Amino acid sequence: MNDIPPYPLYNRTYNLFRLSPLHHGDAPLLADRALRTHAKRLKEQLKGDNVRGVQVDFASAEDTARLGPLEECTWELLGDEDAWIDRHIQLQDPDSSQLAPPAEVRGIEVSLEYEKQSYNALLLRDSANTTAPSGFSSLPLLLVKMPGPIREVFLQYLRTAFDAHVAPLRLSSAFITGSMETYFKHLSASTSTQSIQDVVRQLSVQLAFPNTTTLLKHIDITVAAADVPGFVARGKHAPQSPFTTALSSYVAKHLALDIHHPKTQVARISCNSFHLGVERLKLAAPDTLADTSYSDRSGASQDASASQLAVEEFLTSLVREAAGSGKFLPDDLTSSLRDGTPSSTSSSRATRRKRAVSNAAATNGTKKRSKAKSRSVDDDMDDDADVL
Repeated sequence: MNDIPPYPLYNRTYNLFRLSPLHHGDAPLLADRALRTHAKRLKEQLKGDNVRGVQVDFASAEDTARLGPLEECTWELLGDEDAWIDRHIQLQDPDSSQLAPPAEVRGIEVSLEYEKQSYNALLLRDSANTTAPSGFSSLPLLLVKMPGPIREVFLQYLRTAFDAHVAPLRLSSAFITGSMETYFKHLSASTSTQSIQDVVRQLSVQLAFPNTTTLLKHIDITVAAADVPGFVARGKHAPQSPFTTALSSYVAKHLALDIHHPKTQVARISCNSFHLGVERLKLAAPDTLADTSYSDRSGASQDASASQLAVEEFLTSLVREAAGSGKFLPDDLTSSLRDGTPSSTSSSRATRRKRAVSNAAATNGTKKRSKAKSRSVDDDMDDDADVL
């Protein structure tokens, strides 16, 4: 398993978008033939090939020249992490037969392999709700890790190839803080074998004041790792949001600031487990359970660690947030609707096989999966604080 690349959701900074249902007609989008066709067409556009006599090169080609030629463009089905590991084990087996698709399709991964760099995008869906009108596929959450010029070509391809609407997904303060509370809920559970201090570690909250004043852009609040559990404990009288409640009281007392005021926005939360901003996300690979996991309190073995369960619930909530705000109303109206009805879900996958996280998932870089030499494509976790 030493050569298994990290699961693509982890340790990469993604821009968040939402997608309307993708129109593909009678030909199923998730079929292998359709994926190969779209990979070929996107590659032609990115390379600036001549299609039907029309030059489709883009104006910012000079900006991407430093990447070298585009060597490969692939569209592949993405399953859960177990399916990812199984697939790459099978790829390394010279005696393996044709690769089988994942039993449960989470979405599509689009990979771009340049000579000097690698980029990708993920089109994700809610596995519990895959219904869509006939001739359409619903993949409402789009995560993109690409530089601006390449990203614009890719988004335009989605618009034209699938008659789709693509819009940035701007997360509300309620969703950002709720995602943090999801981690605390699982890590504080009686069955958890992991602690908040060890998993979350130091936590930073950025408060912003958009359209309010030019004198103060934001306030950064940092809570030391040893103090985070204390905040959760002090706010336990509000079981749905203990940390946020305690932090709100602390800020009100020491800064005379109401973090729930309509003109105050929680713009970013960063910790060891994730970096979540209004339009960007970076997830760290969750720690798995040991081969033999036993909780003294629960008296039973577990199938997934508390941090794994938190990641699963967070991803489900994020996909549903994208789908729930997918009516593509004007930004001001969409924001008011979303702020008034923040999406959340308590459902998560209850059973998961105890599998090791693909190697290198704990590092802050990813390797190319093709035959080309390894190249790092990600920044360090600490650097993301400046870009989220």
